[in-house]
Amino acid sequence: MIKPTSLYSAFLFMLFSTGLGAAEVETPTVHKKVQEALNWELPENPCSQPKAPGKSKEIRDEQGVTRTEWDVDSYTLARYERKEKRWKKCVDKYKRGLAKEQETLKSSAQYGLTQQQANIILGKMKTIQTVLLSPEGILPVPIDPPPG
Repeated sequence: MIKPTSLYSAFLFMLFSTGLGAAEVETPTVHKKVQEALNWELPENPCSQPKAPGKSKEIRDEQGVTRTEWDVDSYTLARYERKEKRWKKCVDKYKRGLAKEQETLKSSAQYGLTQQQANIILGKMKTIQTVLLSPEGILPVPIDPPPG
């Protein structure tokens, strides 16, 4: 049978040999992936939406179907449609990149987070989600509440 004092001495030896009983207390280090997630900033959307040429007007036919007519020639309208198609592809590519970054932010939790770090990262993920849901791929500008 082992004496209680022997167990106590063995425990103290292990405690001091592992550095847990050292006079200096080390501050916990933040994992590299967690720090990257905390430092993450929303990248600027490089896509610029083309401006519509001329003016459009909504025409409703006898069946109640609404169609849009433009007061520009077909060449100008076709160029605008091509620009709009390129813009939509650019926005889709930007959103795919954001979705990957959101997964990276989410996976940073596996390295251990404090509640404050988790709140910061969740806020960044919410920002990404807002941009992903917007049709233009930009963060909507908040409307100022009325004073008073």
